[in-house]
Amino acid sequence: MNEPLLRPRILWIGRMIFGRGYRVREVELARRMLQQADVFAVDRSDAFEGLRPSLGEKLRLRVELLRAKPELLQSGPLTRFRMPVAAATGPLLNRVAAEINEHFLRRARRRFGCEQVYLSSPFFFMPPVARDYRLHFDVIDNFHDQWPLTRTGRARREFHVECMRRADSVSASSLQLCDYVRRLAGREAAYIPNAAPLAEMAAVDAAQALAIRDRYGLHGRFVIGFIGNHNMPFYGLERVVQAFVKARRKRPELALLVVGPGGQRALQQCAGETDGVFITGGVTPSEVAPYFHACDAGVHPYDPRQQTHDAMALNVLEFAAAGKPVLANPLREFQRLRLPNVRFTDGDSVADWATALADPASFAPFDRSALDAAMVDFDWQRSADKLAAVMGVGAPPEAPPAMRPRKPDVVHFQRRPLPDYHSIEKLFNALRLPMLETCDVRVEVCPHVSRAVRPRIRNMRWAKLWSGGVNHITGDVHYLALALPGERTVLTVHDCVSLQRAKGRRRWLLRKLYFEWPVRRARIVTTISQATKDELVRETGCDPARIRVVPDCVAAHFTHSPKAINAERPTVLLIGTLAHKNLERVVEALRPLPCKLHIIGRLTRQQEAMLEGTDWHVEHDLSAAAMAQAYRECDVVGFASLYEGFGMPILEGQATGRVVVTSNLSSMPEVAGDAACLVNPLDVEAIRVGFERVFSDAAYRDELISQGLRNVQRFSAENVAAMYLQIYREIEGLSPDPAGPHESGAP
Repeated sequence: MNEPLLRPRILWIGRMIFGRGYRVREVELARRMLQQADVFAVDRSDAFEGLRPSLGEKLRLRVELLRAKPELLQSGPLTRFRMPVAAATGPLLNRVAAEINEHFLRRARRRFGCEQVYLSSPFFFMPPVARDYRLHFDVIDNFHDQWPLTRTGRARREFHVECMRRADSVSASSLQLCDYVRRLAGREAAYIPNAAPLAEMAAVDAAQALAIRDRYGLHGRFVIGFIGNHNMPFYGLERVVQAFVKARRKRPELALLVVGPGGQRALQQCAGETDGVFITGGVTPSEVAPYFHACDAGVHPYDPRQQTHDAMALNVLEFAAAGKPVLANPLREFQRLRLPNVRFTDGDSVADWATALADPASFAPFDRSALDAAMVDFDWQRSADKLAAVMGVGAPPEAPPAMRPRKPDVVHFQRRPLPDYHSIEKLFNALRLPMLETCDVRVEVCPHVSRAVRPRIRNMRWAKLWSGGVNHITGDVHYLALALPGERTVLTVHDCVSLQRAKGRRRWLLRKLYFEWPVRRARIVTTISQATKDELVRETGCDPARIRVVPDCVAAHFTHSPKAINAERPTVLLIGTLAHKNLERVVEALRPLPCKLHIIGRLTRQQEAMLEGTDWHVEHDLSAAAMAQAYRECDVVGFASLYEGFGMPILEGQATGRVVVTSNLSSMPEVAGDAACLVNPLDVEAIRVGFERVFSDAAYRDELISQGLRNVQRFSAENVAAMYLQIYREIEGLSPDPAGPHESGAP
């Protein structure tokens, strides 16, 4: 009679890469699972060395994997072995390869006596419905799901979904991927997050970090680290190097330390150490911890795409474990985690990154005790223990997670951005953060700028392919509604200013294509103010009941910052230089008054000439942080515009604690409430009188500031996001969210 096994045995299939030179999830978990079980891991890391193989190399690799002979590489509690593997990702060959791998898997199970199988490869095999072993599927990422509209992409997704459905238990490495499993497979995944080796990071000797800085001559520098034990094109190395070279023109003390493979790609974008970029080459996982401590900060410039939004990158957690600030693209997983050391750029462009790298606020001190408390949940041993419980290894199996309510599946369609035209994008970036817990939102940006007929037609064809459960056109590209299913489309109209500028045949076409037809087709139309709603009804004849008022929100950058006014020479912040911003009249009104003008926007030559004789300076293309700083430094906000769909500078000024002088027409009184000095923007003398009063009357200023802080609470991102979420749930036929805003609470 065979002796009973004293320890559970797990056949470990980690994407066919166990990896002696890789610091990846499957390796970290397997090593720590040895406390509960013996692990038998397929190791083909030698076959996957190198990056970006050509098509011929990929074919040769597949042949070599299939022809490989079974071989024992290492014995012990962690046994590494080799076996034949059929690798195929095409729609016709996936199932064939899966059946071949199932045959090899059964042989390996019999050989090692494994009753459990851990799987993280989405295309390794399709588990039979009836089987004599327990299968756990670990969803590490969804990078295979990059082309959902192609035949191959659909086949990959269907294969992956079927694997998730057939598994006995499922886990996911991020909150976003838990949502992904629920949405596609209709089951709940156990949240077992990616993590960091906390004990190992804490044990690093300060002398080790100093030795690294000595080796590369980094003393006296502010060192920013780009660390990765493997490197792919979407990691954004080229972007961050190009941005870094530009940022050093403002902050010459910066240095960039590139740790890991990919250094030659970095050198192609700079002059190496001359530009402050230092390349280490590959560093083994056992030696990489001191490099995190040698840096003053880290960067995570991954391309923002659905797959990187859903993933939880290890390097961010490892920088956090070392107590370092991290600058990242605004990826949703890290927005949801809200680690106190992670700050986000305004966008993924080189210009956005250069601005952020040059801004000391990007790496400002943070609450270290709050970070340490948060990082307790992101320890590899803790994640391994959770995995063991889910798999029923060494501990009673946990009950499967309870199924949570279905979340709306929403696509935000955005225009192709242009310089100086990104207010809509900033608005919905702020709104998506409070939506993350209750709504699956992906962002799709039009491939073409909306100029001329052909680019618009191409945008419409593109939008039709990317339709989701709810399609929200966030502004400007209203015509996309003509290509989307009307019963599932939300259209947001920010203003009708383009109709005021156009005349004749162009106005007729613009009204039909951008307003009348899209409004008629969309199921629900939202406007950002009652004034815009009234104007839209006049222009289109739409039933007012089909239009909801959902206001703009105030971004988190704008917070109360008390400041005593410079009574002798106050600084007036003027936002916008387009014709309807009324800059000329405001400057004429302020010319006799002792003040400084800080103008945000691009000036024409005529405007520059008009400003002669005044104390002024101008800026444009400011980051969100720099814009917030401009509000903090001013004494009064001037916004006597002739027309606005909303008037965001009013709220930004009020949120900062500044007096606002604005117009008494269009949407501006509606937004300002009783908390701004309202003037006639067509009357220069009336504008002057308004500014004179706020300059000289301290009691009036204090009253407006106090009322402004109360008024701005109506426009929080959480409240506005909840209003949109109620609309999404209505379109998908879901019950209203009881936590959503009541009608009486809407601004």
